[in-house]
Amino acid sequence: MKTKKLLAALGDLLDQKKGKKLKHLDDLKALLAKLEKKKLKLQEEIPLEKDQHKLERLRKELAVIGAKHEKGLKTLRNLEQE
Repeated sequence: MKTKKLLAALGDLLDQKKGKKLKHLDDLKALLAKLEKKKLKLQEEIPLEKDQHKLERLRKELAVIGAKHEKGLKTLRNLEQE
């Protein structure tokens, strides 16, 4: 799944009403696992990249994925505590 689709799917899950979030707990866990995998892949690519434009794009993408992953983890913890 491409990054944009992962982020869109995560955003959809995070924006649903509280009752629906509980129903999608497994989906959220799966998406977070995919985002973590994507994040690790980008972290491996960054030191190998020589082109400055591509390097900057990778860093920005990593920052976005990292922020969304953290937001998803926070939501997951809140849902599990309820």
